[in-house]
Amino acid sequence: MRKRRLSSLLLRENSQTLLAQSPSVHFQIRKHHQRAKHLHHHRVRHTCHQTSKTPPPPASGISLPPTLSASSAPAYAPAPGSVPSKPNKTGLSTDYYSNICPNLETLVQGAVKGMMIQSLISTAATLRLFFHDCFVTGCDASLMITNTNGDDERHNNANKFLRVDRYNMILATKAAVDADPQCTNKVSCSDIMALAARDSVFLSGGPTWKVELGRYDSLTSRASDVGLPLTTENVPELMKRFSAQGLSVTDLVALSGSHTLGATSCVFVDPRLYPSVDPTLDPEFASQLKSTCPTWGNPDSFIFFDETVTTFDNNYYLMLQQKKGVLFSDETLYTDASSQGTESKGIVDTFATDQNAFFTAFVDSMVNLGRLGVKTAADGEIRKNCLHPN
Repeated sequence: MRKRRLSSLLLRENSQTLLAQSPSVHFQIRKHHQRAKHLHHHRVRHTCHQTSKTPPPPASGISLPPTLSASSAPAYAPAPGSVPSKPNKTGLSTDYYSNICPNLETLVQGAVKGMMIQSLISTAATLRLFFHDCFVTGCDASLMITNTNGDDERHNNANKFLRVDRYNMILATKAAVDADPQCTNKVSCSDIMALAARDSVFLSGGPTWKVELGRYDSLTSRASDVGLPLTTENVPELMKRFSAQGLSVTDLVALSGSHTLGATSCVFVDPRLYPSVDPTLDPEFASQLKSTCPTWGNPDSFIFFDETVTTFDNNYYLMLQQKKGVLFSDETLYTDASSQGTESKGIVDTFATDQNAFFTAFVDSMVNLGRLGVKTAADGEIRKNCLHPN
């Protein structure tokens, strides 16, 4: 196989520019080579300007997923075998809003599509938010809450790189839903997060699925509740956290595949580069990472997770096979020598060779994730403002 050039993965950008509160980031992509399913490599240039009321058109040469032009809510077309691994005991239902807010899915997808046209980084951001929310106290939008005393999940160090702009997708979608008189203050922020995550995947070229709905929003949010997986953890350590949530090794590997979208800060990559290079890193790739992260602890530099940063595909797993996973917690899925690591390696190999297998497993795992910590009317509410309890 011809060696890939990976310099296109490396992005140096001032974080205040890249992650401005209302960015409209246009990825200018020049295609050099094109494979059947994804770009071989590309160069990316960023241009930021203030968002207007009417979303600007995509910049010339932008690589938009073809499904972004879809005009209706996605139809559910699961791959064979994409049945949730556990029966639904949460009380959630895929038709929960059919009489309450019948246009909900169309409203959500329209808002998500609009935000994607403004900023393609919003897709990865929405997926990150959903995972960071669900993995803590359940899928209850507690991550969205901003307390006046600063004691909330958003201010925990694990969430400090989820900048304010990354919440805009949910806020814009909530506003679009509430603008429909049938839906005003009837749809929870947690359900909007679940739908927006699904549509972000679908509109980026990935699978779609029927989202189980009927969640209520958390009444509280505390920084001390956050216990997210760390980028420095190996497979047994990661699985200790996932098992505590009732999630499997397959869930770990499939959900990690969301790193096919977006970028990460150098501060999470530095431990693999300094003071010595992690031996599980491809040497040439390590040198390229160092060129973007030349010093320890620079939060203003970012690195793309893989070569197809705006397309939801299985390229992430191909990178792991080549020892080119950006984070240690990514590459360990392929290199960990434990029994659980051997299992995760086999799953990576399957997903790398069969994208449909990845899509099927990802759908299953997103359904499992979405069932964590479901709140009801007894311990939750339908939040009017996603940032504050009623």
